[in-house]
Amino acid sequence: MNNSTYSTNDLWLSAFLKAKGLKILRVEGNNRRAIFVFEDSAERKDLIEKFYNNGSIGITLIKNAMADLKSAIFNMD
Repeated sequence: MNNSTYSTNDLWLSAFLKAKGLKILRVEGNNRRAIFVFEDSAERKDLIEKFYNNGSIGITLIKNAMADLKSAIFNMD
């Protein structure tokens, strides 16, 4: 999926996708609402399905991903 992106404003889904290895290209929006833009991948749909069906992930991975996303929101231009 070259040059394709996937966008969401769901903070927890974004943290899950980031922790599972999807690359964040940028964060758009303002300090009241952020949109996370990911480089799309063939596994994205499967990862989203796992997220909504209690997919497991290590606590350290999700904690670090959440911290990174919150930092990106705080540093938006």
